[in-house]
Amino acid sequence: MNFSLSRTTLIAEADPVGIAGERAVCDRRGVLYFPDLRLLAVSDLHLEKGSSFARRGALIPPYDTGATLLRLQSVIADYQPRIVVSLGDSFHDGGGAERMHSSFRERLEAMMAGRDWFWVAGNHDPDAPADLPGETVRELAIGSLLFRHEPSKTRIEGEISGHLHPCARIVQRGRSVRRRWT
Repeated sequence: MNFSLSRTTLIAEADPVGIAGERAVCDRRGVLYFPDLRLLAVSDLHLEKGSSFARRGALIPPYDTGATLLRLQSVIADYQPRIVVSLGDSFHDGGGAERMHSSFRERLEAMMAGRDWFWVAGNHDPDAPADLPGETVRELAIGSLLFRHEPSKTRIEGEISGHLHPCARIVQRGRSVRRRWT
């Protein structure tokens, strides 16, 4: 028997969870989507990681940025968010945006067009990406949600952070399990 699952089917399989009173979809592709806000949260893209390593003499294929942008493009096409929040470490280092090939830059700018785009400063990229649209922030509050790169030392209701990479901690029957999606 042959069959295929469309991206729409994959999205529909993800049951929404509640975060600080907001419905959220934990997409298996490592993103978090808030349908009522039309907000997509992504994290730790590490664009231009390959070129960063190459500058230090490491010989690794330069395909990371293109592959990451293709995945991001797919997610944006599926959800059509109004707001995109990139939770830090969007670039592997402070010079990544400047090193990005013009074709990748154009692809990224096309994804950003018509959307509110926020770059949350990360430990790898504390400054605004060079010559890219969007707003760079240390943290961002939208409704009952607070977006930042690193989690607070104390629990804050509605805090969404990225530094730990896409994961969930589930406590059931007194046991805690942490799982990554990627």
